[in-house]
Amino acid sequence: MALTSASRRSSGAEPAPDAALDDTDRAILELLLHDGRATLHELAAATGLSTSATSVRVRRLVERGVIAGFHARVDRALLGRPVEVLAQVQVRADADLALFESMLADSVAVVSAWQVTGEFDYAVHLACRSLPDVEAELHRLREQPGVRRTSAQLLLHRVPSWSGVA
Repeated sequence: MALTSASRRSSGAEPAPDAALDDTDRAILELLLHDGRATLHELAAATGLSTSATSVRVRRLVERGVIAGFHARVDRALLGRPVEVLAQVQVRADADLALFESMLADSVAVVSAWQVTGEFDYAVHLACRSLPDVEAELHRLREQPGVRRTSAQLLLHRVPSWSGVA
């Protein structure tokens, strides 16, 4: 009998996330992390595989969910939103989280948002046109039903970070 994801979770037999990744899969992922537009031909040349074998591996990584998508990284300043802020939001225990998250999803200023642990309940990355726009967005966050308090930091400089698959 084949194990489904649900039965593996309930039995505690879930394999390690990267258990089936070999060095070639990791090399392909590393290359795609640095250049998501790399062609199959370029990936094949870098890994020593044929283009066909590379295509099969990439397809399998996508099917398994290891590659969750291909995205463009944009320069928000060139899009007219040069001021970025990390806002933390603390909500009351009785807050309607679905309503709050829906508001976040509908906002053009929200780049991304996470529910987090610790003193605050949400971390929200905002991209704004100006400091008055930041003020307006923070005011809008504070005025949401169930929001207890907010805190915000202006993002000054993005530090290059690890993006590999080790």
